[in-house]
Amino acid sequence: MKKALCLFFSLLFVLCGATGSLRATSIPTGVYYRASTTDKKIAITFDDGPHPVYTDKILSLLKEEEVVATFFAIGSNVEMYPSVVKHILRDGHEIGNHTYSHPAIKRITNEFLEEEIEKTDRLLAELGAPRPSLFRPPQGICPGDFLKVLKDTGKIAILWNIDTRDWAHTPSDEIVESVLSSIGGGDIILFHDSVGGESTTIPAIKKLIPILKERGYQFVTVSELLSPPN
Repeated sequence: MKKALCLFFSLLFVLCGATGSLRATSIPTGVYYRASTTDKKIAITFDDGPHPVYTDKILSLLKEEEVVATFFAIGSNVEMYPSVVKHILRDGHEIGNHTYSHPAIKRITNEFLEEEIEKTDRLLAELGAPRPSLFRPPQGICPGDFLKVLKDTGKIAILWNIDTRDWAHTPSDEIVESVLSSIGGGDIILFHDSVGGESTTIPAIKKLIPILKERGYQFVTVSELLSPPN
């Protein structure tokens, strides 16, 4: 019953834009946008990579700050930049599945979506990555029948509750101000390590991470954030 309620409210958020929080007790198949916790733990996530330039720069910054992140990789980019994927793994970060070609979810069949997920899983496995349990749907869109694909592929859909809008080339100072004004324990923050044009992501996280650390926040992977406490 508890799992069913979690799934119901998470789906309600996706379809209706509701707000609230979820407590992941065993991380069942479903849709999550944050975790409800009293701890000051947060997860930063990066979509649409790997990118041959920006991802490595982000990884260097994360290593310098000694924080971990979750990267939701697009399979076609994994295929083109395998060395960057290996860099992500080597530095101890988590990799999730973000489809192979970033299709418009509303325009494809469940069968096509499942093929996209499985193809990306195979590419990641060839590079030594564990099979991802985390999946981020393109544009955060989860139609009602999407849950069947999640179940069939053994995936958990991870959305976010803080969108930095770095994909829109939002100035880095605005990103920092926006995150700091709304951050709380259990939050999942959306960044991108691959954007068209000049990225404002790197200067934003360079400013943001030290401030959040000073405020007592601990950076964890999404899986760690959703895992039950010891």
